[in-house]
Amino acid sequence: MKGVGTVISNIIVRIFGGLGVGGLLTLIVTWLMFDGMEMVPARMLALNLFGSMLIGAYFSVSALLFEIEDWSMLKQTVVHYMASLVALFPVFTWLTGWIPLQPQALLIGWLFFTGTYLLNWIGWYSYFKHLEKRMNQSLRKRN
Repeated sequence: MKGVGTVISNIIVRIFGGLGVGGLLTLIVTWLMFDGMEMVPARMLALNLFGSMLIGAYFSVSALLFEIEDWSMLKQTVVHYMASLVALFPVFTWLTGWIPLQPQALLIGWLFFTGTYLLNWIGWYSYFKHLEKRMNQSLRKRN
């Protein structure tokens, strides 16, 4: 069992890693979208950067839900999805304005988020199933 200090330091490392990834992705997207422009409004850049960094930190830490061994994969996924909706939709709407606060836009944003979440989940599930298959084959060869 992990000690409290180990868990806290793991969370801190994950937060800063997520902040860094979010910041880097914002830098890349900003460079690609605004290449050739002399100036990008500072407020827009700051809000997008902050939003991306929060999302990166959230996903880095929330992945720990998938390490709770007492929970089924279904429970881990449902709790992670619901927590993601509650934590991230304020970032998508109020903070960054990526999704306007209008019913149709919110529905489209939710559908896009859910579709992206499902594709990501299927990708990871397939990856780990493939890894499981390879490990089992390796064990069979040893015996």
